[in-house]
Amino acid sequence: MGKAIVKCMIATYAEDSYIVEVPCEKDDIDELIITRAWQKVKEQEPAIPYGHRTAEILKRIDD
Repeated sequence: MGKAIVKCMIATYAEDSYIVEVPCEKDDIDELIITRAWQKVKEQEPAIPYGHRTAEILKRIDD
């Protein structure tokens, strides 16, 4: 199992961003990895601000 580094951004007045590492398989689609990243952000941050959310995969590491 590999891992992916994902940058999750929320468009607020301050442009909040979170960088998380999530597990992934070699053939996982991007949407699945991004969903896992948002779940991890929600676990780590008790209060996530409202705003338009975007995410991008910065790096995928296949083991």
